[in-house]
Amino acid sequence: MKPRHLGPFAAALALLTALAVPVQAKLAWNKKAQKYDAAIKACTACHVDEKPKKDDHGKPLTERGQWLLDQKAAKGAKDIDLSWLKDFPNHGK
Repeated sequence: MKPRHLGPFAAALALLTALAVPVQAKLAWNKKAQKYDAAIKACTACHVDEKPKKDDHGKPLTERGQWLLDQKAAKGAKDIDLSWLKDFPNHGK
């Protein structure tokens, strides 16, 4: 006989795991960005909101964030390449 409380526990654990993955991905994004610009400490280096949402479509952005978005458009790139940060005009600020 299966314990009745195992199903809801497993569902809750699965939900928490699913929610944790995006947070980890963003922390990795910040860490990678720091290799090119030591001034980056958090999402607010590029985003105005402390916890930007995926459906914000990149808005609102700081000067650095807008510059990266402009670089993406100028280069015709599919995604932003964080190595571009080494060329940011206010690098390290």
